[in-house]
Amino acid sequence: MPKFALFIIISLITTICIGSVNHQHDFLPSNILQMDPFFNHHILVAEKATHQLFLFEYNPGGTPTLIKKFPMATGKVRGDKKFQGDHKTPEGIYRFTSFIKRSDLLKKYGKEGEIYGAGAFVMNYPNPHDRLHSKTGGGIWLHSTNDETRIEKGRDSRGCVVVANNHLKEISTFVELEKTSIIIVDKIKYLRKQTWLKERKELNAFLSTWLRSWREEDIKIYLSHYSKRHFKTPSKKNYTNYRKYKSMVFSAPGRPDILLKNISIFKTKDRARVVFSQHYKSKRINDTGRKTLYLVRNENYEWEIISEYWNKLNEN
Repeated sequence: MPKFALFIIISLITTICIGSVNHQHDFLPSNILQMDPFFNHHILVAEKATHQLFLFEYNPGGTPTLIKKFPMATGKVRGDKKFQGDHKTPEGIYRFTSFIKRSDLLKKYGKEGEIYGAGAFVMNYPNPHDRLHSKTGGGIWLHSTNDETRIEKGRDSRGCVVVANNHLKEISTFVELEKTSIIIVDKIKYLRKQTWLKERKELNAFLSTWLRSWREEDIKIYLSHYSKRHFKTPSKKNYTNYRKYKSMVFSAPGRPDILLKNISIFKTKDRARVVFSQHYKSKRINDTGRKTLYLVRNENYEWEIISEYWNKLNEN
């Protein structure tokens, strides 16, 4: 081989290697803006366009580090899930709520249960973002399979995310039920670190003003963080009922002490989910819980809360 040709090949290899290192160092996934070691020490991102499942690990400072990739299959039909039976995989931010063992799958579905392989992690689809867009259906899982040629096809499920048996077993060592999240997107968008930090700062600023107005019981500023059109609580309170309830609470004497910890921030397009530990203390209440805020951008490109969930939390 001529020396010049050899030089060109070596130069190209060096450029590719350096480019890969720089990409890892200078660019960060736009979907993971902040991680924490309590709720999200690891997170999965499923990229439908490339049929790859990415496993990210928490780093001090809340930045994600990619540690492994797994091949996967998703819905037979392209696009974001809209309704039951459309064979599409939903796109959004989900958490794993339970695990169904192989024996339980076989007991429930008989021989047909063999298609789920070693077991299945259940996702909380549809979430509040999905319900806002009137999406229907359910039974969206991360599971393995008894026929791993399905994974090579890329699109070969009824909407679930499918991986090999040995990969599901490996992934399970990083999953904590009700804590670990999976983000499903068509294509992962990477941002330069400066832009990524700016987006993280924007959502943290939203959270800070929301918290400050709550502590100071400034009802006007507090409620300005909520969507008048779309806000709903798990108990079906709409914005009007929620405003009346909070106005009554804020009118009671004394102000609460509120502390937030373990903040995670995830984003897909114009949607975001913020999760944290909430310590609340007033004259009558003293409790700790997990608070989850579901946000969307409105027509003015401003973030607003469409739903919030609180669950009692045992940190031990």
